[in-house]
Amino acid sequence: MDPTELEYDPSSLQSIYSYAKQFEGSTLREKCGIDFVESFSKRKGSLGDAIEQSYFGIENNSDPDADFKKVHTELKSTGLKKRRDGGYSAKERLVIQMINYMSVVDETWETSSLQKKLHKLLLVAYLYDKNLNPADYLIMLVELWSVPPEDIPVFKKDWETVVSKIRAGRAHELSGSDTFYLEACTKAASSKKTREQPFSNVPAKPRAWAIKSSYMTSAFGNMLHTQAIKREARDRELGLGELVRLRFSPYVGLTEEELASHFGLIKSDRRKPKDLCARITKHVLGIDQDAKIAEFEKAGIKTKTMRLKKNGEPKESISFPVFKYTDLAVRSFEESDFNSYLHEKYLFVIYREDPSNPNVYRMAEVLFWQMPDADLVEARACYEEMQRRVHAGHAERSVTSKENRCCHVRPHGRNKSDTLPTPYGSQETKKCFWLNARYIGSEIDRVRRDASLAVEYDGSNKDRDDVQKRMIRVAELFAGVGGFRLGLDGYRNPAIPGFEMPAAGPYQTVWANQWEPPGTPKRQFAAECYRIRFGEGSVVNQDINQVLDEYEEGRIDIPDVDMVVGGFPCQDYSVAKPLSQASGIEGKKGVLWWDIYRFLRLKEPRLVLLENVDRLLKSPAKQRGRDFAVILSCFASLGYAVEWRVVNAADYGFPQKRRRTYIYAEKTDEAWNLENRLGDGVMSEALPVMDGYAPSRFEVPLDPYECSEHFGLGLKASPFLNAGAMQAGVIVSAKMEPRYGGSYATLSDVMVSDGDVPKSFWVEEGEKLDRWRYYKGAKNERRVNRTTGHEYNYTEGAVPFPDPINSPSRTILTSEGGGRPPGRLMSFKPRTAASAVWCRTSSTSCRGFRKAGRIPGCRRRTGRSAWETRSSSASSTG
Repeated sequence: MDPTELEYDPSSLQSIYSYAKQFEGSTLREKCGIDFVESFSKRKGSLGDAIEQSYFGIENNSDPDADFKKVHTELKSTGLKKRRDGGYSAKERLVIQMINYMSVVDETWETSSLQKKLHKLLLVAYLYDKNLNPADYLIMLVELWSVPPEDIPVFKKDWETVVSKIRAGRAHELSGSDTFYLEACTKAASSKKTREQPFSNVPAKPRAWAIKSSYMTSAFGNMLHTQAIKREARDRELGLGELVRLRFSPYVGLTEEELASHFGLIKSDRRKPKDLCARITKHVLGIDQDAKIAEFEKAGIKTKTMRLKKNGEPKESISFPVFKYTDLAVRSFEESDFNSYLHEKYLFVIYREDPSNPNVYRMAEVLFWQMPDADLVEARACYEEMQRRVHAGHAERSVTSKENRCCHVRPHGRNKSDTLPTPYGSQETKKCFWLNARYIGSEIDRVRRDASLAVEYDGSNKDRDDVQKRMIRVAELFAGVGGFRLGLDGYRNPAIPGFEMPAAGPYQTVWANQWEPPGTPKRQFAAECYRIRFGEGSVVNQDINQVLDEYEEGRIDIPDVDMVVGGFPCQDYSVAKPLSQASGIEGKKGVLWWDIYRFLRLKEPRLVLLENVDRLLKSPAKQRGRDFAVILSCFASLGYAVEWRVVNAADYGFPQKRRRTYIYAEKTDEAWNLENRLGDGVMSEALPVMDGYAPSRFEVPLDPYECSEHFGLGLKASPFLNAGAMQAGVIVSAKMEPRYGGSYATLSDVMVSDGDVPKSFWVEEGEKLDRWRYYKGAKNERRVNRTTGHEYNYTEGAVPFPDPINSPSRTILTSEGGGRPPGRLMSFKPRTAASAVWCRTSSTSCRGFRKAGRIPGCRRRTGRSAWETRSSSASSTG
C-alpha cells in the first residue's frame, strides 16, 4: 500500500501504536469490513496475514527485516483462550521467523536476525473461539513489547542451544524439549517436507523461531504474584539451567527429610506436605512460599521428586491427575489434559539411594526434562488405545507398561470403591496415565548424555569440517549385548563404580536391533541384557527383516543415523565346521547380510563398521572368495568405498587369540588411492602394520548377482588377502604383518579371584568333567550322518586342556549351538578332601577402538597408533 494512503505515520512509533490501539475491542469484520477469513485448520496464520494487510496495509512478504522498518518494530498476532477458571492463557507459541539452517550457524546471538526481530514487537492478541470465523475474533489487547532484560540470558542460552545442535549436524533432532523460553518449532505444510542442513547429509524438517506458549501467557500478565530468582553479579549471564544447578549444588548429599527440616517445612505432626518438592525448590532458589517462580511460570516448569534405586532405575512411575472416562471418550489426544501435561517441562530433583544405607535417598542432581517430540507418538498411541477400550465398553482394561514403551494406565483412587462414571452408565475405579519408570530412567540417561555431548557455542567462526565431526549418530545391528555401543558411547553407572568406560568420541547410539530366532522369549537373553544395561526402549527385539518391512510400509520410524555398526551372524563361517560345509551368505543366518544391505540402502549412513570371522574372505569352498566379493559388490553399488583387515587381537596386546575381519566403509565421492589406503588408511592408522607388503590388484563385478554366479569359480585360494581396499569394484589386497611395540596381556591378567566366581561356573569331577575332556581331546572315530545315515571316519586334533593362563586365550566365551560345553577350563584345584575338581572361566574382555583423523569426532593419540582402545567386561552366567 502507498504510504500516503495509510492512516498512520510508518516513521513514527507513537503514530503506529496509537493507530493500533484503536483496534482493541473490535473485530476484523467491524474495522475492515471483512466477512470471511480462512480457518486455522486449513491455513495457520490466515488471521495474522489478514490483520497485516487489511488493517495495517502491510503486504505479505518474506522480508527478514521488521514489518515497520523505519522504527524497527515487528508486528505479531497471537491468540488467547479463556480457561475454565476465568483467566486467559496463550493459545499457542508465538512464531517469530523461519530458521535458515545454512546461515544461522554463522551468526552470534548479538548479530542474529532473531535478536533484531525481538528488539520490539507490536503484539495484537485476539480471543480464540472455535465456534466463530476468525473475522469475528475479538481483539483483546494491543501492546508494544520487548524481551525484559532479566530474561535475555535465558533467550540467549536457548538460541545458542538450538544453533549448537545445528552446528553439530543435528538439526533433524531439534525439539521443543531442548529449551526454556525460545524454541525451534516445526513449520511446514507437510510432515514430509524437509530442508538441507550444513553439517549433515540428513535432511531436517523446516523450523521457525518461536516463543513458547507458557512464556507468552506470562507476557500477557496472566500471573498473580511471581518472584524472579535472585542473581548475583556473577550469575547474570547464566542460562536458567545453569542457574538452578548452581543454586542446588550446596545441598547435594542431603536427604529430603534433612532439607525439609533445614527449611522448616516439617509439620507439627511430623507429616510432610504433599508439595514438599516445590516448597524445597522455592527455598533453594530464594523464592517466597506464597509466590510463584517467575522463570518457571514463563517456561511452564513443574517440579518433581525422583528417587533412583541403587541400579539407577526410578523407584516408581510418574502419575498424572485422574482422567474422566466421559472426557476420554470424546476428546482427541490434542485436546486432552494428558497432552498438555506432556508438553510441560519438569525440573527433576533427583535423590539416589544410599549404597550403604538402603531406603535412604540423598539428593544427587537436578535436571530439566520434557518429553521429546518423537515419544509423543507413543504417548498418543497409549491414549488412543485406552480411548478405544472405553468406547468398546472395557474401561476396566488398562493399557499396561508392557504394551507401550513410554506410558501406561492404572488405578489412582483411594480404593476400589473410589470410582467415576463411564460413558455406558457403569462405574469404574479412578485411573490416570503414568510414565513408565524404566522409560523415565532411560530419559534421565539421555538428558545426561546429551549434556555431556553438547557442543558449546562460543560465537566464533569454527571450521565446518571440524564441526561436522562432533556428533556421530549410530545404529547397532545384530547388537548382542551391546559390544559396539560400549566401545563407542562409553558407559557409566554410579551404581557400579568399578565399571566405567569413557566415550570413544562424540558417538551416540540412537537405535539398535537384536533378535534371536525363532523369537521365543527364552531365546532373547542378549536383548534382555542390552535393555537392562542401556535402558528401556534401547533395543528393538524383533526380526530385522520384519522391522524393515514395517519401516518401508510407514508403520514405524527408524531414526536417521550417520554410522551403522554390527557383527552380523557368522555361524556358517565358524571354524567349528569344515569349510566345505559353510554356506556363507546363502546360509541360514548368512542371509542377514541382505538386511544390512537393505538398511544401508534405506538409511544411507555415511559410515559403516562391521565385524565377522576371518573365513569370510575365503568362503565358500567351491567359489573361493565369492561371499566377500558379493559384499564388496553390494557396497560399491551403494557408493561406498571399503577397507578391510583380518586382525588377531593378541597381536596388539590383548589377552585373546581372536581373528576377526573388520570392514570399514565410507560413503564418499572422493577418489581413493587404493595402494596408499593400505598403509595410511583408517585400518592401518588404527592397527599399524609392517612395511614391505606387495599388493595385488583385481576387480569384482558391480552386479552382486554376477559375483554370486561367477566369482571364484575354479580358484583354489581366495584372492582376498588379510588386508585390502575397494572403490567402484577395483580392489587392492595384500598380506600385511602387524606392528606393535606395547606390552602383551595374558589370560591370567583378566582372570577374577576365586571368591568372585559364581558356583554355576565350577565343574565337579565326574560326568561333566569327562564330557569336557572328550570335547577338548583328540578324536579318531566312526560317525553316522543323522540325515543320510552315511557312516564316515571323523578326526580332530586336541586343544590345550585346561587352557594355559600364561598366554592369550582362544575365544573366551563362545557357544554357537551344539552340545559342546561353553567357555574354557582355566585351572584345576581340589575343592574338598574328596578331590573334586573345579574350574573357573574369565569374563570376556572386549575392546572397542576409535579412530583419529578420518573417522569424525576422535582424537589422535600421541606416540602410538591413531586408534585408542577401551576395554569392558561382559560377564556370562553360562
